[in-house]
Amino acid sequence: MPTQSFIRTWSPARLTASAGRIVGAGLVLAGLFFGGLTAKDMGYANGHKGETGTLTVQECRTHFDRVGSSRHRHARPVDTCTGTFRADRDGATVEDATVETGAKFEPGKQLAVQKTDYKFVMIDEQWIWRSLAIVCVSVCAIVAGLFCLLTGFGTRRGPGLRAAWGRMPGGTVVRAVLAGVGGLAALGAAAALLVDGIV
Repeated sequence: MPTQSFIRTWSPARLTASAGRIVGAGLVLAGLFFGGLTAKDMGYANGHKGETGTLTVQECRTHFDRVGSSRHRHARPVDTCTGTFRADRDGATVEDATVETGAKFEPGKQLAVQKTDYKFVMIDEQWIWRSLAIVCVSVCAIVAGLFCLLTGFGTRRGPGLRAAWGRMPGGTVVRAVLAGVGGLAALGAAAALLVDGIV
């Protein structure tokens, strides 16, 4: 009686599809993480969350943050102002409150800020549009990740875009949903960045 082998053999196509699904999972997780964090903080910048108040500037400084990859790191100038924060609701004050402002202001200047659970933020329309753009880009990443998860697309030896699109599980309905959500998110990101540049 011949013995049967219970060892599962992985074909190159199956390995490639699995690698594509790993890429898709990474995109989905990244989109959920960055989009969720940004969406959570958007309410602070437009005054819908946190405690509204006024920061009276005492001094402003510029420091440099190192940003970028290990090969292409550069210093990004960051302007912060420190002063006394006074809440609009009950008049409570916080000494030596620091907020990132994007510009330097003279001592005595009063800035509209929000007190969050962990920092102070400017009530800034430009930041709202920039945050909206990040959320839309995150949605695009989630859509792309779901596409890779469903089809295995995303690696050099994997299925081509047309082939992957054609064999999408769920057929026309799933394709329409992904295309619609991804298209709207891309348009939203472009519009938010355009307004951000104008504002």
